[in-house]
Amino acid sequence: MRRYIENSLDQSEYPATVQECIDDSIKYRKGVIPAVKRYAESKPWKGTIRERKAKMRTLVRDLAKVYRVECATLTFGRIDGSSSGDSYYDRYDHIIRIEGKLSVVTLLHEFGHSLGKGERRTCIWSLNLFKRCFPSQFSKLNAENHLLIR
Repeated sequence: MRRYIENSLDQSEYPATVQECIDDSIKYRKGVIPAVKRYAESKPWKGTIRERKAKMRTLVRDLAKVYRVECATLTFGRIDGSSSGDSYYDRYDHIIRIEGKLSVVTLLHEFGHSLGKGERRTCIWSLNLFKRCFPSQFSKLNAENHLLIR
């Protein structure tokens, strides 16, 4: 049984659009931007599935160090290139689970939940971080409601 960080989230907690989340003035804890930029430089979309998973695990460890929190266990379900929409953070077991595809945006989003952020704050945190560290990829994605879609 899947347990989400937020119990019975009301859809109204999600932002209506990506644009309402974007704020170039957002400040991140010292070390966050360099950690995510190192991840970006590793070309997380390149390599074997195993190599790409290892890069994701490194980012989760690096961000946990920056935030001085226990590192969530990063697990993977069926990685078949489909939607990552079934990915989740389980706060009871402190597990980030990635499903469908190895999505940078989804990983950042679920890590935001591991910090205890609700849906709105997680979307703001992860979307702005992605935009700042992956500007070229951000510009190529389409906004659909509060999601970025390829």
